[in-house]
Amino acid sequence: MRFLVSFLRLFVLLVLLALPATLAPRHADAQDNIHLFRDFSARSLSWQDKRFLQAALAFEGHYNGLLDGDWGRISQRAMRAYSAQEFGTGSQDWHMAMLAMSLVLAIDENGWELEYSEPLGLSFFVPQKRVKAAETTELFVNFHHVGTSLAYSIGRLGWDDLNAVHSYTWGRHQMATEPYQLRQPGRSVTSIQRADGSVLYARSDLIDGFWSTILISADRPDAALLAAVTASITPGRTDPLAVTQGGALDRAIMGALAILNDPESEPASPPAPALTARTTPTPRSGGASGSGFYVSDKGHVLTNAHVVDTCDSITVNGERAFLVAADAQRDLALLLSASARAKAVAIFSDAPARLNADVTVLGYPFADVLGGLNVTRGAVSSVTGIGGDPDWLQISAPVQPGNSGGPLVAADGSVVGVVTARLKDRPGATAQNINFAVRGEVARRFLAEQGVSPQANTDRTPLAPEMLAEQSAAFTTYIECLTR
Repeated sequence: MRFLVSFLRLFVLLVLLALPATLAPRHADAQDNIHLFRDFSARSLSWQDKRFLQAALAFEGHYNGLLDGDWGRISQRAMRAYSAQEFGTGSQDWHMAMLAMSLVLAIDENGWELEYSEPLGLSFFVPQKRVKAAETTELFVNFHHVGTSLAYSIGRLGWDDLNAVHSYTWGRHQMATEPYQLRQPGRSVTSIQRADGSVLYARSDLIDGFWSTILISADRPDAALLAAVTASITPGRTDPLAVTQGGALDRAIMGALAILNDPESEPASPPAPALTARTTPTPRSGGASGSGFYVSDKGHVLTNAHVVDTCDSITVNGERAFLVAADAQRDLALLLSASARAKAVAIFSDAPARLNADVTVLGYPFADVLGGLNVTRGAVSSVTGIGGDPDWLQISAPVQPGNSGGPLVAADGSVVGVVTARLKDRPGATAQNINFAVRGEVARRFLAEQGVSPQANTDRTPLAPEMLAEQSAAFTTYIECLTR
C-alpha cells in the first residue's frame, strides 16, 4: 500500500498541473474506488480510453501494435506484461489508472503530440518541448529528441530512393532474430535491431505519387520511445489522445485519487530518532509553516516530510504547490510549484561535510512573529546523528520551529544538508545548539530517485558571509501547510 500511496501523490500533482482539458477527469463517483482492485477488463472502456492506454503501453515498452482503439489480443497481452512488471500481479483496474498517468507525465515533460505533417500527409508522435532540428541531407529533413537517442528523418522519395532506403535499413541488421519486413501496395516497412540493441525503423506510404518516408532510430534504452512513435504513424490527420470524461478510465483515476484522501491508506510514519524533536513547522491559524529550497529550474522544492505530512494544501512563497514524493524515514519531501519559479537553484556539494566545517542555516522560523528569512551560523559538531546514524549531521547553528526543511550551506555556498531536528531538553539539562540535518548526499540520492538531477558544485572557493547569505536566500523558500 505504501507503493500505491506514493504513486497516488504523483497523481494529484499530474491531474492538477499536467492534464490538458481533453485529458483531465472532471468528476468522481465516491464509490469508484471500491472497484479499483477487481480484474482489469477493457469492455467498459471507450474507444478514446483504449487508444490512450495503447499509447501508454507503447511508451512503457509493452505494445507494438497500432493506436487504433481496437483492444484485442496484442493489447491485452501488453497490459498483462505491464502489470506483471510493475506490480507483480495480474491486471487490475487501478493499474490502468497508473498507466494512464505515466503517459500524462511523459506528455507534460516532453510535449508529446500527434502532429500532422503536411508535406508527408502523415501523423505521428513528436516531442514538441524537446525536439531539435539536425542537419538536412539530400533526401531527408532530420531532427531528434533532446536528451535521448531518438532520431527522425522524414522525406518524400521516388521509387529508386525508396528501394535504396529500405535496402540500407535491411543491411544494418546484425541480430540472430529475423528483421521485420512488410511489403504491401502503397506501403513498405522495414525494422531491424543491431548487435548493440539499437533499433532502426523505416516506413514508407505512397501518398500523391510519392513515398512519404519516416526513418527512425534509437539506442536500446530508448527503444520504447521508438515503438511509441512507430505505433502512432497514421496516414492523414488523426484525433489527439484523450480520456473520455466520465468514462471508465476517468472514473478509475478519480477512484484512485479518492484512496489518497483515506487516512487509513497512509503508511505509518516511523518514530523520530531518540531524544530528538523535529523542528516542527511554526503553528499558524489554519495550518503551519516551514522552509524549503529550490532544487530544479522547473519548480521542484526540497523540504522535510514532517513539514507537509498533514497538509490539505501547500503553498510555496504564497503560490500553490503539490507533493511529488515523501520519505518519512529520511524525513525528506519533494514539492512542485509551477507558478512560484525559483530566483536561483541550490547547488549541492560534491563531497560530505567535514567535522568542524563552518555551516549556515537559512529558513523561516517563527514566521508568524518574525515574518522573514532568518540566517544563523555554526559548525558541524558531528558527522553522524543520534546513535551514530550515518544519514544525519549534528550542527551547532541555532534552529527553531519553522527552520524545518531549510538548507544547510557550506562556506562555499553549496548545500551539505537539510535542517530537520533539534535535541530535546532532558530533566535537569537544557540542550543548547545541538541540532541535526539530513546529510546532503542522502538528499541527492532521494532527488535522483524522483528523477531530479541536482546541480553539483564545481568551485569550492569560500564566499564572504554576506555574499553567501545573499546567494543562498535566492533559492530558500517559505512553505505554508494549510489544513481545513
